[in-house]
Formats: sequence, C-alpha cells, structure tokens
Amino acid sequence: MNRRLRAVLVASLAVAALSLTLWNTTATGGPSIATCKPGKPCICTGVDACVRTCKGPGCKFECHATGSCTFNCPKGKCESVSDGVGATTLACPGNGCTMSCSGVGTCTLTGCKKDCKANCSGVGVCTNSCTDPSCR
Repeated sequence: MNRRLRAVLVASLAVAALSLTLWNTTATGGPSIATCKPGKPCICTGVDACVRTCKGPGCKFECHATGSCTFNCPKGKCESVSDGVGATTLACPGNGCTMSCSGVGTCTLTGCKKDCKANCSGVGVCTNSCTDPSCR
C-alpha cells in the first residue's frame, strides 16, 4: 500500500473512531468511570467512553470498546492492551508502563518519564511522549 493511501486510510479511520466516540458519549449519557485494583484485569467494552484509574501500581487495563478508553496509572507499572476502534490513552506519571495496540483507533502513552514502551501493530496512529532512552 503506498504511503499516501495509507495516510488517508489512517486519517479516515481516526476521524470515524472519534466521531463514533463523541456520538456514543452524548447519545448514552457519558463515560463509564471506575477504579481498578492492581494485578486484576480492568476491562472496557461496549460503545461508551471508558475511564479507569488504578488504585496502586501494576494494573492490567484492556480496551475492547468502540468508544474511547482512558487509563490512569499514577503509581506506574501498568499494562494496557487495546484492540478497540476508539482512541486509547494510558497516562503513566508513575513510570514503567507498557502499551500494546492492535486496533484501528489512535493510541497514546503519556506522562511517563522513563521505562515506558508502546508497541503498536494496528492501523491507528501510536505515540509515546516519553523521550528518555529507556522508552521506545
């Protein structure tokens, strides 16, 4: 697939995912918000936007939703797996997080200063804001 066609496809999918997320949030009354326990699965599914916050270090987040997934890991060492359609964000100011994405939505690993890795194989755009050499 040539670069131009791929760029158009990725942009189109991102716009579609964002539109679906915004429509779902307003149509159903808002996001699903919950806290998660370290070491336990913390899963987002369905069409609504989903927000999860880890109560300690080491949560295992999963996004299988058509809406957006926002995962907060203030104490670090969390894992995030996404194969959904919407955007996925992992905020990891505690450092040491890993994000794996294979969906069509965008994936963003943010707030991390060291030891954070983003592995993406989907068609969506993947970003890791960490600039430390321990991050990739």
